[in-house]
Parts: sequence; C-alpha cells; structure tokens
Amino acid sequence: MSTTSNPPSNDAPDGKDVSLGPACLVVAVVAMMFVCIAVAYMSFMLTGNQGPRAARALREQLIPWVDDSALSKTDQTAIIDELNDLSSKMERGELTTRQLSRLGIRMTDSTVLQWGIVEDTLRYVKASPGFNDEEKEDIQKTCDRWLRCASEGRLSMTEMEFAFQTAGLKEPRSGRLSLRKDVTDDQIREFHRRVLGICEKYKISSEPFDRSVSQVFHMLMEDGLAEK
Repeated sequence: MSTTSNPPSNDAPDGKDVSLGPACLVVAVVAMMFVCIAVAYMSFMLTGNQGPRAARALREQLIPWVDDSALSKTDQTAIIDELNDLSSKMERGELTTRQLSRLGIRMTDSTVLQWGIVEDTLRYVKASPGFNDEEKEDIQKTCDRWLRCASEGRLSMTEMEFAFQTAGLKEPRSGRLSLRKDVTDDQIREFHRRVLGICEKYKISSEPFDRSVSQVFHMLMEDGLAEK
C-alpha cells in the first residue's frame, strides 16, 4: 500500500518490466498502483463514510503492496503494523476528513515505500569490486542524505524515477521500482550523480542521518495526522 482508476495503459506487450526512459517519467506516476488510493480518497470525500472505505483501501491494496516490496523485513513489519493501526482508527471514525485527505496525499506519492530499490542498490555497490572503499562510503552517505530529503517531504516520485532512469525498471502493473538485473557500475555512478543533484537542489543537510525507512514513514504519517 477496491477502487481503481483507468489511466491509459502503458504495459509492455509481453508483460515484462519496462525501462525508466524519459517518456515514463510522467506516465509512470499516473500508472502507479498508488493512484488507485488517490482516487479512492477523492471518492471518500464526495460520498461520505470516508473512514471505513479508506481502511479497506489500505488493507486490500497498500498493505499487500508493502508486504511484497523489497524493503527489509524489519521495515516491512513496522510499516504494515502502522498501516493496520491507521486502518483501525479509520474504521472507528477517529480521523477527520482533513486527516484522511492529508494521509492520502502522503501515501499516493510515497517515495519512502519504494526505498527497497535503494537498499538493493547499496547491496550491489557493497558487493561490486568495481567500487573502491571511498566510493562505497560516499554512495552510502549520499543515499542516507536522500532519505533525509524524503523525510522532509521534498523528494517526489518523478524525481526518484529520474534518478533511477538508467539503473532501474518499473513494473508496469504495480508501479514498483526495481534495480536492473544487468545493471552496470557506470549506471550506478549515474544514479549517484543524479541523487547528489537532487540533494543539492533542495540544500539537504549532509550531516549523518540515522533514521530507518519505517521511522521516516512514521514521521510522515504523524505529520498527516497533526492537523485535525
């Protein structure tokens, strides 16, 4: 992480993953599974009974999506627990329309839930003999800085897909980002260069950032609940 939208299909003819080329930078966002939840949230605002419907969207769409993601098991468990807690509050009618709307916005463009591809990238870098120790440390620090960028709500899905344009793939049906199986060291270096550019664009602090993905997700959800 039912109600669905009907964007123009951009599935590959054989159902395989597709490259993150320039044309998909916009189309991918439209095609992502999270759009289903965005449309669901808008319909909740119009039809009433928002809480129970939002809870169903989380349980039937988003939670299974997270459970099948490349995030670490620790982060998966923590995020799913949080989503289950949120869905229970929704069913009990404890959240206001404003809170539901703010949560919906944070979930529909959640780069944090796609962080499994970043973790796969770091594992690749660590195992590759093509990177020296200094490069490996630099890429790790840059990815930590990028997670800080996401925690501040500045990293958009379009920017994340742009960073992985040469090194990643997008699953056409789920919108999930994954590292190319045939990725090269040079493609990873290009990814690193783009991530640095995004961090510099937003003047993200380069101080150590020791929050986990699930902790960052919790921060974003708490921000969504902050204003009633």
